Amino acid sequence: MPTSEQKTYSTFCVLWGLATLFHLVAKDPWPAPLLSTSLAVAALYLLHRPSEPHRLVLLAVLQMCESWTTAPFISNHWLFTGLVNLTLLQAYARLAWAGRTFAVEPGALYRTFVPIVRLELIILYFFAVFHKLNADFLDPQTSCAVHFYAAQLPFALAGAIPIYLTLAVEAAIPLLLCWAPTRNAGILLGLLFHAAVGFNPISEFYNFSSMIFALLFLFASPRLDAGWPTQRLFKSSRWEGMPFFGKSSLAIGAAVVGVGLLVVLDDLIATPTELVLLLWGLYSAALTLLFVLLPKAPPARPTFSFRPWPVLLVPLLTGLNGCSPYLGLKTETAFAMYSNLRTEGGQSNHLLVPAGVQLFGFQRDLIEIKDSSSGFLASLAQRKLMLPFFEVRAVLQQHPNTSLAYERHASPSAPPSAQLRQPIPWPLRKLLYFRPVALSGRQPCFH
Repeated sequence: MPTSEQKTYSTFCVLWGLATLFHLVAKDPWPAPLLSTSLAVAALYLLHRPSEPHRLVLLAVLQMCESWTTAPFISNHWLFTGLVNLTLLQAYARLAWAGRTFAVEPGALYRTFVPIVRLELIILYFFAVFHKLNADFLDPQTSCAVHFYAAQLPFALAGAIPIYLTLAVEAAIPLLLCWAPTRNAGILLGLLFHAAVGFNPISEFYNFSSMIFALLFLFASPRLDAGWPTQRLFKSSRWEGMPFFGKSSLAIGAAVVGVGLLVVLDDLIATPTELVLLLWGLYSAALTLLFVLLPKAPPARPTFSFRPWPVLLVPLLTGLNGCSPYLGLKTETAFAMYSNLRTEGGQSNHLLVPAGVQLFGFQRDLIEIKDSSSGFLASLAQRKLMLPFFEVRAVLQQHPNTSLAYERHASPSAPPSAQLRQPIPWPLRKLLYFRPVALSGRQPCFH
């Protein structure tokens, strides 16, 4: 008989595998087709038997390989997924080494990685809110919050309401999760909020939200079991005398109904995106309802764990990644998505962190594009946007025959312009990625 922890572990694996599939659906085309196909197969392999740890390990390894192959051009949620997978692998390696066996017990694996992953999720929420504490996000004229609410809601929210509503909800979720008596309320608020933003027409947020769903359930303490609904259904005495193939006939009937629904939906749904959003709606509604209806157990304690100290390596990497813009490092994939944050060119619009604290100079050296044979660089010139010297250098390394007319905004100690045509060491390029920045005025709503 599986223990409660083993059942909860299986539930997490199901949600983690589904999050991978939602991510792959949103990526069109796949940047690394072979690895992406392998990821899809590994996710289905995990869904088939989620109680076996080696299947989760396989998915984690493939995800990290795919991320490194496509880096630095990955999304924030996929980078964070890689950090979580690194934690899972670290936990598995510790248990395998301690037991001198690869046959790690699922409950032990769950107890080992859950406190650390919970901490990483709180760090992610912290930076999602902290990055937004800047003058341009708080300005209704430029705020990404106003931009996204206007695109999604059929009615307008006046003035700064979307801004402070966003900050309040994103700050409330981690605070509620950290306190045992309000933990279930935090999970429910997170499920409802991320289910809603998954429908935003500007970006495919359901890939981010599906990842968050899996991690929110790590804070849950109900007696969760991935097979709970089907077990209750099949254990019912009403199916005992079913003729023909018994329970198999029920599966065949469900398949027939499913095919029939797909035929009907094919006439009602115009695009694949609409079908994915329909599936997202069904998935998020079912998961929220499942959480509400399942019996709850007392919250598990402690929520986090800090021993032994090597387990803090990945949380520290997560925090360092979030601090990158303030350290003068990368501005993309730093959990600053749609925050209006600006730290480039010796300026900072953040209310608490000045530009003078930067330890590295990657953001101080900016290139104003005047003209270029590159469509991407030419579009920046038309929109009056600048790029850090490092990012323009990376573009020219990828397309060496690109012509470029530019004006450089740099300090006297900046490297010579001749370096613009010199290659960047590949590990550095894998780790650093920069977004465009406004030439003047407010920082517009970028990713």
